[in-house]
Amino acid sequence: MTMLSRRQALTMLGTASAAVALAPTIALTGRQAMVCNWNASFPPYSMQRDGVMTGILVDCLDELLGRRMGFALHHKGYDWPQAQALVSEDKGDTLCTNPTDARRQYLLFAEEPLVESLPSIFCAVDNPRLAEINAVATLKDLQPLRQVDYKGNGWARKTFPASHPIIYVDTLNQALDMIARNEADVFVGNGLAAMYAIGRAGLKPRIHARELPVGEPSSFHFGLRADYPDAAALMARFADVQGEAMDQGVTRKIILGYI
Repeated sequence: MTMLSRRQALTMLGTASAAVALAPTIALTGRQAMVCNWNASFPPYSMQRDGVMTGILVDCLDELLGRRMGFALHHKGYDWPQAQALVSEDKGDTLCTNPTDARRQYLLFAEEPLVESLPSIFCAVDNPRLAEINAVATLKDLQPLRQVDYKGNGWARKTFPASHPIIYVDTLNQALDMIARNEADVFVGNGLAAMYAIGRAGLKPRIHARELPVGEPSSFHFGLRADYPDAAALMARFADVQGEAMDQGVTRKIILGYI
């Protein structure tokens, strides 16, 4: 499978999932420990529920590093700045995130993302402007619409210029509820996060979604502390295991379990 087709397999609105074979592959001797630091409040990617970390990315590492590679994983949830700082101080071993230059100072990153979520556009299925919304292809096309977003959405601040008209509310759930009630026309943002929130709120029958190629996708790569024992060799093993799991549709099955 090529890199392009593998990445397509990770998007949330693609074709039907591939068949999944969960046979174990590479295993390391013993049960070497690895501490995985997470954003404790970033559904559906990583979230703390009753003191236990769960989410798409957590499940991916449990499958790849835990079951297939034999590591004993210890998942720790923090606010995101603290999670990163602790790994940079050797008080954690992994992050799953975008590989920026600053993070590359202390992490080795897998070349391919564990999960990549393309930007998507959401509207009510009964919106009277549905034909106009379905024709949206560029940022300019969005401007006549009542677009809603939530405060603190860094992707939106980065993607849309200050002059772009957006109604900001406190939470993603509020934004989606406004869409469902036709109090706003569209929300544009992280597809997986919005699909998860829509499902939790029981809004699936009322909201239409499709991918929209504006802005950058949200890409989450496995990152290992650069001074972890045998880090380079471990990352090479991880690439093999990840490639096999992606070919088997394992990641897509995990994603579908949350949306």
